[in-house]
Amino acid sequence: MMLYTVLTFVGLFLVAAVFAVFFYVKSEDYKVQRDDMAVELGKLANDREVRELSKTVGKPLARETILGTMLTYLDEMVSAITGEFVEGATASVRVNGAKMQINETVELLGDDASGTYGPDGFDLLQTIRSLKSELDTARAAARSMEALLNETHKNIDVAQENWRLEERRLIEEKSRFQAMADEIQGKYDQLKALMQESVNDQVKIYMDRLQVAEDKLKQKNKELLKLQTQSAKTDEALQDALSRLEKIKPRPDTEVEAYNPDARIVDIDRQTDVVYLDIGSSDHVYRGLTFSVYDKNVPIPENGKSKAEIEVFHVSDTVSAARINTSSKKNPIVHEDIIANLIWDSKKSNVFVVAGRFDFDRDGEIDRDGKEKVERLIERWGGRLAQEVTINTDFVVLGEPPVQMEQPTRQDIELDLMIDQRYQESVASAEQYNEILRRANTLRVPIFNQSRFMYLIGYDSLARTSSPF
Repeated sequence: MMLYTVLTFVGLFLVAAVFAVFFYVKSEDYKVQRDDMAVELGKLANDREVRELSKTVGKPLARETILGTMLTYLDEMVSAITGEFVEGATASVRVNGAKMQINETVELLGDDASGTYGPDGFDLLQTIRSLKSELDTARAAARSMEALLNETHKNIDVAQENWRLEERRLIEEKSRFQAMADEIQGKYDQLKALMQESVNDQVKIYMDRLQVAEDKLKQKNKELLKLQTQSAKTDEALQDALSRLEKIKPRPDTEVEAYNPDARIVDIDRQTDVVYLDIGSSDHVYRGLTFSVYDKNVPIPENGKSKAEIEVFHVSDTVSAARINTSSKKNPIVHEDIIANLIWDSKKSNVFVVAGRFDFDRDGEIDRDGKEKVERLIERWGGRLAQEVTINTDFVVLGEPPVQMEQPTRQDIELDLMIDQRYQESVASAEQYNEILRRANTLRVPIFNQSRFMYLIGYDSLARTSSPF
């Protein structure tokens, strides 16, 4: 409202200023007094201008009448603009005073309003229209803001009501879920109590079974101790008999068979790293079979380590070709070198017993299926497997001894019901390993560790990078 009042005042002020400026321009150049009407009238308007003014008014006017009327209008206009009347002041003084007040008013408005100028200077009418347009725009913006504010208040009221409804719904849902949780907790407590009773019953049953098993184990241990005593006496008698027999007729070396060569190298192609063997399909040779290569005319070393390893890739009736997997630059393969594979035999199928733990790929860690890999190699190359050592066993392959667990306590069994079963399995595995070793020594069956076994079958290098499938 204050802006509207100021704009209205400025509009009226500027309307008055237009008329004041018009007469000011006319009178400023001549500096006349009001009392010099006749002289000034002659200078201000000629005859043509007087006639034009008379036409405008609608009746003939005298020069004195025109000037008096105009000066009267000027006094009224200046008084309306400035709000005061200066007695005895000239038109120039009055107009200058009005003009100064206009400038002061425009400066006072500052950025709130600005005048409009046309080709001939200040345009009061356009300025009023511009101010009116700005006022209308401001009023429209104010109405829009008021409508937006009202809409915002309505939205806030609606949102608050929705929030209150949602709050009540959530409180009700929370109460419902809390009731469900309380019910579930009650059922859980009941089930837990029942389970605890069941667990206690099961523990009691297992403890009773354990006691029975311990009693049976003690009985078995007594029987085993008795059998071991008898077995020791039998072994002692057997060893004594063998010793006396060897004095009469020494027994042949049992490992000689393991170190017999299987074939010889008849030719070498060094450009392709291929060697040719004097055995073929008629000797039951097949692709994939590996051999260790040893120096000709020299016994195979006891540790079985060879100068090279080869693998058969082509087989004819009497000759086969093999690629060189590894060889020594210092001791290369030469013509007539001998080859051997502990498993393969052209005339029979050797019987093997395998026990223990194996690091098959030589990575420093025991393989979970190391024993199975060794057994697959034996079966792949024509050997047969047995679970215990007998007089028909040709060779025994032993890995690292099994790890026997410590006997679990009652507390251990209560915490882990399967620990006793694992303990019994570890005991059985260790006993089987020791029994195989004992029987092999008793029956003088050749025993090979993993290294000697791999060397003597020519598979040491392949075991690091492949699997015997």
